[in-house]
Formats: sequence, C-alpha cells, structure tokens
Amino acid sequence: MTSPTQAELDALPVEKRQELYDAYRQRPWQNFTSVGVLFGLLFTAGGLYYTARTWETGQETLKATQQQQITDRYTKAVEQLGSDKSVEVHIGGIYALERIAADSSADAETIENVVVAFILEHDGRTSSMSISHRSLLSPERPKKRPLWRPGADVLAALRVLGTIAKSRHSQPDLSSAIFAYADWSGANLTGAYLSHVDLGGADLNGAKLAGSNLSHTWLDAANLASTDLSKANLANASMVEAKLSSANLQDANLSEANLLKANMLHANVIDTNIAGAFLPNGDVSKGDISGIYNEVEPTEQGMPPQSGITH
Repeated sequence: MTSPTQAELDALPVEKRQELYDAYRQRPWQNFTSVGVLFGLLFTAGGLYYTARTWETGQETLKATQQQQITDRYTKAVEQLGSDKSVEVHIGGIYALERIAADSSADAETIENVVVAFILEHDGRTSSMSISHRSLLSPERPKKRPLWRPGADVLAALRVLGTIAKSRHSQPDLSSAIFAYADWSGANLTGAYLSHVDLGGADLNGAKLAGSNLSHTWLDAANLASTDLSKANLANASMVEAKLSSANLQDANLSEANLLKANMLHANVIDTNIAGAFLPNGDVSKGDISGIYNEVEPTEQGMPPQSGITH
C-alpha cells in the first residue's frame, strides 16, 4: 500500500489527517509487538518441548529405578528361601514374592516357577513316612501309616501359588508333588493350588480349603471330614474311599470326580456340581443333596469310566 500524496493529504479534513499521522507513528510499535508475540510463541513452544522431554526422561529414570528396586526385592526374597534359613524366613520370602508378582506382572511367571520349585523341594519325597498314591489301594498296602506334617512355609507357598495362578489364569505343574499321608488337619489352605497333587491318605480333617484348586488331585483314602471345601474345584479328582462326612461342599465343583466308596454322611452339597461324578456307593443318606445326586452306573469291572485323571 503506497503512502498518500501531499495533495491527497491536503484534501482530507484535519481529523482524518491526524488519524493517519497517529497510525503512521504507531506502525513501528505494532510491528515490534507482532515480532514479540512471535518470539513469545516460539519460546513457549520450546518450553513445552523441553518440559515434555524432561518428563519422558524422568519417567524412564523412574521405571529404571522401580525395576532395580524390584530386582533387589526379588533377589532378597529368593535368598530367604535358601535351605539354611528358618521356616519363618521362608514364609517372609514367599509373601515377599507374592507382593512382587502383584507389583510386576512381567515377573509373575518367574515368581510362579520359583514358588513351584520351593514346593517340590519340600514335599513328601524328603520324608521317609511319605508314600505315593500308587500303592494306596494295592492289596498289600499297610492299613495305616504314620503321618508327617509339612511345614508352615509349604502351606504359605501353596496359598501364594493359588493367588498367583488365579491372577495369571495359569496352571502350574505340581503333578510330581507328593503329600500322601500328610497331616494337614485343621490347616489353613484357603485358595491354595493343589491341582494334580498326590494327597492320598492325607489327614485334612477340619482343614480350610475354601476356593482351593484340587482338580485332578489324588485324595484316595484321605480324611476330609468336617473340611471346608466350599467353592473348591475338585473336578476329575480321585476320592476313592475318602471320608467326606460333615464336609462343606457347598458350591464346590465335583464334576467327573471319582467318589467310589466315599463317605459323605451329613456332607453339605447344596449347589454342588457333581455332573458326571462316579458315586455308586457314596453314603449320602443324610446329606443335603438338593436333588443333584445322579448315580453313575459302574462298568463291568466295577470301576468308574475313564475320568481323565493323569498322574
């Protein structure tokens, strides 16, 4: 835009000439202000970028610090599981591992494997009084064997394993664990993971096993009288000659379980799932079965059909 000529200015009223004059004087300041605003925007953008980079760096540092803390906690917890440590120290290490698994899902599988290894190292194979389920029902088996009591650290490990397995929806391998003839009377095994474990002949009288996983578990000749098994998973479990008198089996899953000659006198089986369960000789004459009892016909050899139990 070109400036007006002198003749054009002379033709304008005084007020218009004053406005043009004032605008002319203010133009440099307007330009300066625009440049200042531009620099201000650039400075703000730079500040935001710096802040973002600082935040990212801080987050990376925080993650590295947290991971180092988890590593240190894990190392210390595993050291507590050493064979030269006391039961109390073992329990502290087991619960420390449980907290780490909750804090770091990436380490949960590793911790699960460590807990499994601890259980297998402290099962009945180290006890001369333990015996595998394979001889429980043999004709020459002894009528009664002395019981042995696993440590409180093993109980804690089984409960923690149940918590971790449930959170991960995993199935840890305890198929080689032997706790036959274990004395767990009155023990707290709430929510414990005992799937595929050998518990033949074990004494679980009055034990707390609510919500525990006992699927495919061997409980032949086990004493489960007055045991709390509410909401427990006993699918495909073998409970031949098991004592379940006065046991609480409410909401439990006994589908496909083998209950041959099991004693269920006064057992609470309200809302219990026994679909496909083998129970031709179970004593439920006074148990509350709420219309769910379905007897399965035995085979020609008098044994139940294949239940899928592997051991």
